[in-house]
Amino acid sequence: MRPHNCNYNHTPAIGDMIQMAGHSSGNMLIEKSSIETRSPDEQQQFLQSALHDLRAHQRGVCVAAELLLEAADDRERAALVDQIKKGLTKTEHLLNAIDRYASALTPSLYSITLFPSASAVRFAIANLDHEIQEANAAVTVGELPEIQGDRRRLTELFENLLSNSIKFHGQDPPEIEIAAGRAPDGWLFSVTDNGIGIPEKYRDRLFVPFRRLHGADVPGAGLGLAASRKIAEGHGGRIWIDSPAAAGARFCILLPAADGI
Repeated sequence: MRPHNCNYNHTPAIGDMIQMAGHSSGNMLIEKSSIETRSPDEQQQFLQSALHDLRAHQRGVCVAAELLLEAADDRERAALVDQIKKGLTKTEHLLNAIDRYASALTPSLYSITLFPSASAVRFAIANLDHEIQEANAAVTVGELPEIQGDRRRLTELFENLLSNSIKFHGQDPPEIEIAAGRAPDGWLFSVTDNGIGIPEKYRDRLFVPFRRLHGADVPGAGLGLAASRKIAEGHGGRIWIDSPAAAGARFCILLPAADGI
């Protein structure tokens, strides 16, 4: 097994970044660590961005509701009701994304078990079945290792990356490859696609909450990649973009290897 040409730079040993504590059920829980701490400025920026987006949806619903009271005919009323429903749906999606991101911030609540990482990828693909079929996407999965981690959170991580590849697929149908290989500090995963690519100057900002390269033109809350970074860090790993010069994007995820594996 080897990752798909990820540019790997050695970092401090993952074992030095994460501590494991026994759990009575036989599972493992990650102890609270510095990666869970957010600076006051970071917290304030996140809350301000979340409130800004929520208020924007609220204003849209309120305006439509006020116009509904003055609607002259059934056709106009139906259009306004549809607008209200869309606004409420966007609000629900944003609240769900905030909830998932908030959960990713607390590694002390991660339920750590030894499991085949391929199962997390399979769950992610199944969750995106509609999107994959609609985009006529082809997802290729190589041989993947057993890892020690929170299956649910890592499923979310792969789902976020797959969703990103499908959204930004360009003119051709998406072709996505998931691979993994051994690295000095653990297992190095890669998710590579043939999409529109990500300019180098924008790569770091994509992991910041609510930072979207394409604005509101593409559906989403702007929290998927930010949550993925927190999930990787919550496992004592990291995630970065190492895309080729040509079109396409490659996300690399370094995760700790299970003891003895």
